[in-house]
Amino acid sequence: MRYFAAIVAFAVATAFAARAQLLPEFLVQLRDPNLLGGPLLAFALKSSGYAFVLAICAVLSGGAVLLSAWRTRLRGASDTYAALAAVLATLCLTGRFGVTLDPIGWICAAGFALLLERKGRAATMTALALVAIWSLLQGGAPLAALLAVLAFAGAWIDARSFDRGVREKAVLAGGSILLGTLQLHALPWHAYGAHALYLDSLLAGAQRDHLWNGGITVNGLAFCAILITGGWYGVRRRERSGDAFTFFALMLLAMIDVRNLPYFGLLAAPIVADAAASYYVGERTVPGGSFIGYAAAFCACAFTFVATMIGTEPKAVFWPQAAEQPAHLLVVLAAERGEHRILCEQPRWCDGTREIFQHMRPLLDDRAGWAGATALRTQEDAVSTHGAWRSELAHEHVNAIIAKRDANIVSLLTQTGWRLEGRDGARVLIVPGGTQ
Repeated sequence: MRYFAAIVAFAVATAFAARAQLLPEFLVQLRDPNLLGGPLLAFALKSSGYAFVLAICAVLSGGAVLLSAWRTRLRGASDTYAALAAVLATLCLTGRFGVTLDPIGWICAAGFALLLERKGRAATMTALALVAIWSLLQGGAPLAALLAVLAFAGAWIDARSFDRGVREKAVLAGGSILLGTLQLHALPWHAYGAHALYLDSLLAGAQRDHLWNGGITVNGLAFCAILITGGWYGVRRRERSGDAFTFFALMLLAMIDVRNLPYFGLLAAPIVADAAASYYVGERTVPGGSFIGYAAAFCACAFTFVATMIGTEPKAVFWPQAAEQPAHLLVVLAAERGEHRILCEQPRWCDGTREIFQHMRPLLDDRAGWAGATALRTQEDAVSTHGAWRSELAHEHVNAIIAKRDANIVSLLTQTGWRLEGRDGARVLIVPGGTQ
């Protein structure tokens, strides 16, 4: 079992590379003003090809799992429980496998949680430097601020005094809050300044990513597995109140939006595995060895993995189309002259449309911001063909609609002058009869 966590991390990297999917929000993140990660990945794409970027994202994902297992091991739990933490964290990642900026946030969050449990000025300064890097690359400083505040509150409650350790946590919490507020090169609390929190799902007009969608998924099972294990053993350990705060805060975030689930898995799995170990491990042992040595070994494995990927895959300088987007229909519409105001039955189908096609303006775009009340009402009325939906479409100047072939809006509009312009599986594109 000694190397089981490392094997799990390698399996994560391999599965990530095998999925080879572009997540729709990445197209929006490329133009997000408070991120450097998007431009860096775009530069890597142009210079080294898609396989290279995919391999880097896979390595970051595997590294995040490895850090979670290492965090469990540094608490004195045996390798068996480190492997348990790696498996639980991996199950929570599977639903978000794909090229986006998420893997940057995953490894930063796992590393930050590890540094939160270290003591000393060096650990505090390193943690703040990591928050700054995280803010620049993925906009995750707000999550770091939340974790730091919870750690400070837990340390204060456990110590019942403002000792040196609590003061260090207070400095780290204050610095993290400052960095989270400034977002460095963005406006304070910019609309996309909290990628790792995904609180935009609570706002009217945002399309929520539900943890449960009516079926049994790996994500749902992973979430339940951590809750059951944590409830069975108790999310507690003496002098670790911060663990309980972190667990329940991230649990609520994951329930609000499934995009937060990977962070819940990476940060809560070591807590649950450590709680389980506290019932069965009589004597805890902290692993020895040099951190530099471990880091060098990881970098060597990562280099080998990336080299294998770019050596066996073609150097294609393009992004594959997102699986959920009707790419063919968007291309057909782009060939039409003039401006297009497009309504997608599922707003996610329009993700990143404006970034790809300059003359298209989606009514609702799941990742392009928050919808206004008028646009949201038009979307809901048109999809359900309720109320004065025809007048609302005219008021919003909608001249293109992508919907499922058997949707009511398709049958009703095609009977009154709209025409079928293209098909993409079960989806169709319809435009007014006079469109040229």
